Amino acid sequence: MSSFFKSNRNSSAAIIALFGVAFVYLWVALTAESGGGGQDSWNHYLFARWCHNHPKLMLDLWGKPFFTIFASPFAQLGIHAVYFMNIMATLLTAWITYLTGRKMGMRNPWMLILLFGFQPIVLANFYSALTEPTNALVISLILYLIVSKKYATGVFLASFLPLIRSEGMILVVTLLPFLVVNKQLRKLPLLLSGTFVFAVIGAFISGEWNYFFEHNPYIRFEREGIFDPGKGDFLHYFHAQSEITGFWVSLMVIISFLLVTKYIYSRYQKKAPSEMSNLMFWLMFPMFIGFAFAHSFIWWAGILGSHGLLRVFVVVAPIIALIAHYSIHTIMHLDVRRLNQSLKWLTTLGMFFIVFPGAHMPYPWQGKPSIAMYPPIIQFNKAYSFIDSLGLSNNIIMHQLPEVNVYRDWDPFVEGTDMSKYKTLYVWSIDPEIKNDWIPDSTVVIWDNLHARREAYQRLEAMVASPNYKELKQFPYKSKNPNDSIFNVRVFIKSMK
Repeated sequence: MSSFFKSNRNSSAAIIALFGVAFVYLWVALTAESGGGGQDSWNHYLFARWCHNHPKLMLDLWGKPFFTIFASPFAQLGIHAVYFMNIMATLLTAWITYLTGRKMGMRNPWMLILLFGFQPIVLANFYSALTEPTNALVISLILYLIVSKKYATGVFLASFLPLIRSEGMILVVTLLPFLVVNKQLRKLPLLLSGTFVFAVIGAFISGEWNYFFEHNPYIRFEREGIFDPGKGDFLHYFHAQSEITGFWVSLMVIISFLLVTKYIYSRYQKKAPSEMSNLMFWLMFPMFIGFAFAHSFIWWAGILGSHGLLRVFVVVAPIIALIAHYSIHTIMHLDVRRLNQSLKWLTTLGMFFIVFPGAHMPYPWQGKPSIAMYPPIIQFNKAYSFIDSLGLSNNIIMHQLPEVNVYRDWDPFVEGTDMSKYKTLYVWSIDPEIKNDWIPDSTVVIWDNLHARREAYQRLEAMVASPNYKELKQFPYKSKNPNDSIFNVRVFIKSMK
């Protein structure tokens, strides 16, 4: 084991660390009853699964064009193939982050694999069909290219960040100071190249030159005022650090911030600049702080569909890992042998034991599922078995849970008036005006007390009172709290008789 902790920059320790992370990821994959990310994960999969049938989905900014196109070949094999894609993307991100630290001259850069791979927010979301893991992969590539001084390639790749996720626009802006300070002014126009390419493609296909802005769902929500994402404390993400980065990484980030502050003072005194400290001050911290501040403000202001989701920090997890390791690297430069050994053990064992509670997962030896099945799907399975027993499974099935479409392999993007092409519809298609209800006769509706009520705005009272729908059966959710009815499911059938 002593060779594992040897202070050098070869890849032996990194390979062992990567296999350690991969082993934990394998345990998550084998014991998970479902993927992480919930409804968003299933929706992104559906975009990738059906984009060949509906090419315009490749441009859809809600589905995220980069992920839709990249994941599409995997999605044709089923959602588990997309889970596998995200597992490999996350492990590759860990490796590239290690290579970046090595390129920067960090001591013991193998620890970066743990500092990234065992952040609670990464462990909680890598096994999913979410867009964050592939976005983190692109971020790690951008950092590696920039640290390698391949500025043109790095900036060109960064220009596509807004197409990967909407907050990519923030990350693009935070690159400006670094490029200016490093006298790369000629590279600035490249930051617009990705958006320009997409704008041209969008204009060619849709005929709208401003497609990127006109069809951005978050901008549209604000303009039309049709969606309330809620709002909260400006320090919401700060208070949730145990679920995002975990105690050890958070502590190292704070120390790194103090070290960078000290560096600013030394530069004020005109001391010789440090390349690594420069990278931290002009590149890493601006990207991280800009990202964190923007999301904190959006959640505090209640705009742009934030919901205060924590998983967005998977995107900048490689940056956070590099910032955290900057403090470890600096402390190790003191060359106190016992201190250096302690840091290695604390990072290895600390990250492992902290990550599971932070990700809300049991430890592997507890014998529990890493990710529990989403409660509504249990009720939906009961409802569908009931529908099948009545011989109604070939009817159009209406519901509001994308996971049903995932596992039944139903296409929810069918358009047109030919109802014979439809297998499924969402509950929000029901017109609240009874006289305008165009839903075909004998359509089966699976109404649930969470998604159908929240996303479809279809109240139970309206369904029960409607003369167009007949209730067939109820499936109450068994909860310790008798008043908890959020996962209750009811089955209706459209009947004009």
